[in-house]
Amino acid sequence: MKKSVKLVMIIVLLMAGGCATQKKEENTRIIDTSMFLYKVSDQKGGYSYLFGTFHPGRYPIKSLDKVTEKALDESDSIYLECDMKPSPKETEEITKYNTYNSIRDLGLEDKYENLMKQYKSLKGKPGYALYNVFVISSLVISDPEVLNKANISKFSAIDKYIYEYAQKKKNFKEVEGIEFQMKLLTELSGDYSETILDNLANKEMVIKNAKEDLDAYYSGNTQYYEDEQNLLLNQLEQLNDSDKEKYEKYWNILAYNRNIHMKDTLADSIHNNKHDFIGVGCKHLYGKKGIIQLLKDDGYLVECMK
Repeated sequence: MKKSVKLVMIIVLLMAGGCATQKKEENTRIIDTSMFLYKVSDQKGGYSYLFGTFHPGRYPIKSLDKVTEKALDESDSIYLECDMKPSPKETEEITKYNTYNSIRDLGLEDKYENLMKQYKSLKGKPGYALYNVFVISSLVISDPEVLNKANISKFSAIDKYIYEYAQKKKNFKEVEGIEFQMKLLTELSGDYSETILDNLANKEMVIKNAKEDLDAYYSGNTQYYEDEQNLLLNQLEQLNDSDKEKYEKYWNILAYNRNIHMKDTLADSIHNNKHDFIGVGCKHLYGKKGIIQLLKDDGYLVECMK
């Protein structure tokens, strides 16, 4: 069962970070993200850009590198997974999902109480048991100790920078949408909450995985994500039948099915003779079932812009 631990944390961290905010900070810097930028072309010469983002940030952003900035500038539309500033009406609609399959409804308050003892972001907040496990996951990743030891900034997110860029150009579009993601997490929370809470209780592992993920991104280590995603798939294959069925379903809903939709969004862009910029969480790009391989399988040329 130990093999499922890293597997679960990889999947949890696909979405646990949420959408970070951007604020003006001193000591801004140019962030080179060109190694996560890919030009995807068809046989007729049509192309769009695929870009791997990361939800939590680390350094205050002055701009991205010239290659990524040029791709953003020339794109007809700029896509991200979801709108980061939904309207008040949309916000009201989606907040209801936070309480579906809550910790209390699932009878897991004892496990939540254990987390309250470990994380300042949860300490003295028994009422948070009215929320589901994915809300708790986001709060854990926002814990002061986690932020400090993993060197995470809540305010300097790559995807938030791109979102604000698109707002200025007035060409922003969603790949999925917040409500889609909330419904998806609600679907998963019923069957997987206990396992996720057990893994979040391992604070050292939460910090280690969050730091390693962000270290890899800001050092441009795409091979880290390639190896991680392939390891996850290999671990799935080695589980016993009952565990394999359980975690394979989890993986397909949270990752693989979404990879296919993201790939199709980019392919439709090229088919419609658009030059678009499509940014999604970088973990979706890599591995045997990642977007890059899916595009190659469909006959597209995928070139790294670094």
